Amino acid sequence: MKYSLKCTVLLFLILFSYVQSFSQEVWDWQKCIDYALKNNIQIQQANLNVQLSESNVKAAKTIYTPNIHAGSNYNLGIGNNYNYFSNTYEKQSVHYQDYSLNISQPIFDGLQTVRNVKKSQLDLQALRFDKEVVESNIQLQILSAFLNIMNANEQYEQAQKQHTITTEQFERTTELIKAGAAAESSIVDVEAQLSSENLTIAQIKNQLELANLDLKTILQLDAKTDFKVEIPQLPADFSITNLTDVQTVYAAALALRPEIKSANYKSLSAQRQIKVAKTGYIPTLNFVGNINTFFTTQSKLNNIISTGNFVPSGAFVEGTFQQVLMPETKTEIKKNPYKNQLNQNLSYAFGLSLTVPIFNKYQTQTAVKQSKLQYQLALLSENQASIDLFNKIQKAYLNATAAMDNYTAANVNFTTAKKSYDFANERFNLGSINQLQLNMAKSNFDVAISKLTQSKYEYLFYSKLLDFYQGKSISF
Repeated sequence: MKYSLKCTVLLFLILFSYVQSFSQEVWDWQKCIDYALKNNIQIQQANLNVQLSESNVKAAKTIYTPNIHAGSNYNLGIGNNYNYFSNTYEKQSVHYQDYSLNISQPIFDGLQTVRNVKKSQLDLQALRFDKEVVESNIQLQILSAFLNIMNANEQYEQAQKQHTITTEQFERTTELIKAGAAAESSIVDVEAQLSSENLTIAQIKNQLELANLDLKTILQLDAKTDFKVEIPQLPADFSITNLTDVQTVYAAALALRPEIKSANYKSLSAQRQIKVAKTGYIPTLNFVGNINTFFTTQSKLNNIISTGNFVPSGAFVEGTFQQVLMPETKTEIKKNPYKNQLNQNLSYAFGLSLTVPIFNKYQTQTAVKQSKLQYQLALLSENQASIDLFNKIQKAYLNATAAMDNYTAANVNFTTAKKSYDFANERFNLGSINQLQLNMAKSNFDVAISKLTQSKYEYLFYSKLLDFYQGKSISF
């Protein structure tokens, strides 16, 4: 029964670990880039800004279309009201309602619409390039995080290899002590080396976890998200190559970088705003028209009807004293129907409206002056963007050059430290040196490996950064 229970528990643990490993998602370089471009909040905000600007362009174009609106008013007059139909004042309650349809079509608006549309299009282009700036910055952050992970991972693997060698040495020393071929005190130095390497492994492992956390932060993932980074494999024959000079990189970046294009479009937009402000000096011409009708309870219908009787008219038949009779009539006053009044009172009016600006409290002059100052600021921002770009490229180039020198020096140091360690290992096996001297040679070799790895990834980052400024895609 106990055996069966143990087998069941073991099977469950194996199955659970399999499911866990299967559910752990592996993220490579391209997947991280694609996810960030789709889900990053800053990029989403940039997308919304672009969409808002697109709607502004459409709104600016709609000024070409006519403005049509309808209206209706209802009034109730109580008390003494003037009757326009009888030209008298009457004490009564009067209901009044009117309807109107008005149209205004710009014929010439002083070029304001044309210039506003052009300016909004320039603003849209600037925002699109601002979005590219955000995307490129996110890619650079992911590049830095990826290289940090690669660096920490490689150093972790190297530290484990060195720890394995020390462990084997510890086991060999233990066997020698048991065989009486070595003093018991020799094991202390090996244990000290193992403790030091255990500490190094723990520190590097912590760096690796922090690097993974940084990548999660950049991707804006929950820290608890279980995902594994696919470490790109660098070529075995890794070597440094000559860098492109600063001026060449800068010339390519000036033509390609979105921050430069954005600053350029912003200065063009500011220049266009001067022309928009000057439209305040130009007359405007509009076509206007309206249709109106109304209903009122004061409007009555007078209906004359015959009573069937005849009454003297006051006239006599010629040559006699016989009075002329005429049919008797009476006037019947009725309410004028609602629909009938709307048809009766329907009126149309069309015309042209000309507006000539003469004096508007210096608002146009102030707007022109302010737009000129904004244009000067935009030009300075454009120049500053070029300067900032050159400084970034120059800094990246200097760092890349320093990384090349560091890598070359670290490579020489690594070769020397390896030879020294190999020689010390041979001498230790021959009994020429003690364990402490061997540990010192091994520690120097471990430091040389770490420096070589660190300088390699520093060179990789800055060299790829220079490639990025030249418009080259980043890949591993």
